[in-house]
Amino acid sequence: MMLSFRHRSDDHFWFTVFHEAAHLLLHDTSLLFIENGDEVMEKEEGEADQFAQDFLVSPEDRREFPQIRRDIKAVARFAQRIGVSQGVVLGQLQHLGYVDKKYMNRLKRRYDWDEIERATIL
Repeated sequence: MMLSFRHRSDDHFWFTVFHEAAHLLLHDTSLLFIENGDEVMEKEEGEADQFAQDFLVSPEDRREFPQIRRDIKAVARFAQRIGVSQGVVLGQLQHLGYVDKKYMNRLKRRYDWDEIERATIL
């Protein structure tokens, strides 16, 4: 499994980790899944997306999304209560259309490739 830090935020990173893990767990391992590849495997991609979404925030917890107040403190409290990072919760709220993608992004942890590389070397 290979990943990139294309978006460099915790919500994208962890979603991608579990999306790609789903391909290994659920699909024929002889298949090659490449982003922007020529062959579109909508069924497999949809299954991997659903697996990642459900793994990060359970369907039961997602049922509460419509009731979460649209402010930083409410999202942070919800994330803490379910034991998931604030950025992951916000990313799902944004993806599902409950929060505009330009709001509350300070809840997301941003990764800096240089910092990661230095930490790996140490």
